[in-house]
Formats: sequence, structure tokens, C-alpha cells
Amino acid sequence: MALISDFYESPDALLEALKPYSFLGNDLVVFHVLDPAEIDFPYQEPSRFLDLESDEEVPVVPEGFADQYRKMVQEHIEALRSKCSESRIDYMLLNTAKPLDEALFNYLGNRERLMRVR
Repeated sequence: MALISDFYESPDALLEALKPYSFLGNDLVVFHVLDPAEIDFPYQEPSRFLDLESDEEVPVVPEGFADQYRKMVQEHIEALRSKCSESRIDYMLLNTAKPLDEALFNYLGNRERLMRVR
């Protein structure tokens, strides 16, 4: 079973939602899809960002926020990766700037190597 999302939820909430599928013996893989701008936060000028879930506009001054944002995103990615690994769920970060076939090829190659070790 594959789950594809941006995972703007806590890692614990994700694992809780996946528990029923794990107990049924399903082989689970999580594809975490992010745009490069969500990872790198390349913005230089003060901007307004639209929260797509609440339609709220959020003013942001990048110079005071960019480093903290990048750190939070990396911590979130690592927490997802770690929690998935602890639960024997495959985790794959997908960058929307890269071709999907390249990402899937990398995933399947990694999975094949892991299966030989297990």
C-alpha cells in the first residue's frame, strides 16, 4: 500500500493513522512530496503567503524566518523518516523538481537492496 502526501501533520498522527494497515500485514510505503521551495525557502523579499487549507494570508519577512523555517522542515522530514523506519514503513522524500520516474527508480533500487539484507 502506498500513501502519497505532503504530510503537514505530526509524524505521530501519521503513524497512528497507518497502524490498522500495518497490523493487517500490508507492506507500506510513504511518499513524502515536497516542492523545492518548501524545502529550501528561497524567498528574499517580504511576501504574503496563502494558507491553502484556511485561505488565510500570512505575511513573512524571509530574513528573520528562513533559517528557522529550513531547520523546522528538516526536523520534520527526519522525524517522519525515523518514525516510519521504527514501524518498518518505507519512507521516500519526493522532490517535485525531479522526474517521477527517477524517484521511483531510486526507491525500487533501494528497496531491492534492502530486501536482500532482510
